[in-house]
Amino acid sequence: IWMDQRSIEQANFIAERIGEEAFYRITGNRVNPSYTISKILWLRENEPEVYERAYKFLQSKDYIILKLTGEYVTDYSDASLAGLLDVNKRQWAYGILEELQIPIDKLPRLCASTAVVGGIERSAAEKTGLKPGTPVVLGGGDGACAAVGAGVVRYGHAYNYIGASSWISICADKPLIDPRMRIFNQWHLDPNRVSPTGTMQMAGGSYRWLRDEVCRAEVEEAQRLGVDPYTVMDLEAEKVRAGSEKVIFLPYLMGERSPWWNPNARGVFFGLALGHRRRHLIRAVLEGVCFNLRIILEAFEEQEVRVENIRVIGGGAKSRLWRDIMASVYGKTILVPEYLMEATSFGAAIAAGVGVGIYKDFNVAEKLVRINAIHDPDPMLFEKYSILYGYFKKLYLTLAPLYRELASLEI
Repeated sequence: IWMDQRSIEQANFIAERIGEEAFYRITGNRVNPSYTISKILWLRENEPEVYERAYKFLQSKDYIILKLTGEYVTDYSDASLAGLLDVNKRQWAYGILEELQIPIDKLPRLCASTAVVGGIERSAAEKTGLKPGTPVVLGGGDGACAAVGAGVVRYGHAYNYIGASSWISICADKPLIDPRMRIFNQWHLDPNRVSPTGTMQMAGGSYRWLRDEVCRAEVEEAQRLGVDPYTVMDLEAEKVRAGSEKVIFLPYLMGERSPWWNPNARGVFFGLALGHRRRHLIRAVLEGVCFNLRIILEAFEEQEVRVENIRVIGGGAKSRLWRDIMASVYGKTILVPEYLMEATSFGAAIAAGVGVGIYKDFNVAEKLVRINAIHDPDPMLFEKYSILYGYFKKLYLTLAPLYRELASLEI
């Protein structure tokens, strides 16, 4: 759903009517077609009959809550990524709604993620096999649940999700309003915490593209050995020195959100020479994703939030090589929790436990989340990567006007 960019015209309208900086200060988020507010306007303009029939606009989990309990509710974490919430006051952004003529009665009631919003109704019990009256805890958005499932529950804790997309999120006690609007804010499952976040579009997605379009030989070798193709690709990348012999990859295959927020950005391999092989491209992709994420990490630290270590989850976290690269690119210790793929579900389960009183608060996650591996940064590699990181940023800034020109070409 977040990849659906059809509402870009509506996002531009919001930026003109509200102002990008004003919108960011109120909602803690940039104007973006990924958010619900733009999609509501698109629906109103393009499918007015559907818009008029719509009683409430709900997130996917909230629709399930409705079917289980009959209640129209949403939590602060999902609401804060809709572009409809005043992130500072933790209430609907009434001024924005009025200016855009979005009726407040089309939005659900706001509740904490730990709220018991009702019990399972008899009709839902018959369909699901669950006991009637079983308490239903609201829960939260995927990122907020993943934070708890990774054990990120205290100020300064951070985690890095590596899947098709990737994000770094920290635990803070208030929204972080970045002067350059590189990061966005969502409420934590803990109603006393916020999860400022920076999300890039194509992390594991870039590695998957490389696997499918470039690494046919590695895929065939993996089939012969009966292993995952990424395992073979990682082994090839390990044969290359850190820095990929000066090949730099810009991972912007679908434009970019954090830190540049540029839908026109495109992927680039820079520095290719005759002596380079596929293995150099493989390692460059892993490093390029980490360079982009380092910009996000530094945006947090510019707000005087000190991050000492980062927990990593998601499918990409299975790669020992990628974890090593992260540690030395970021200059931070990388912690690997027991649950990489299940952290989001684990966080939701902890929220349910807090909601019904099994756990006192979310600090219990520190005990429940076990760390299976630790990767410390190599100081010498950090210095080497820092030089290439400077070129990575310079390369993007040099290409930014060309991206804009390329997007305007009619060929």
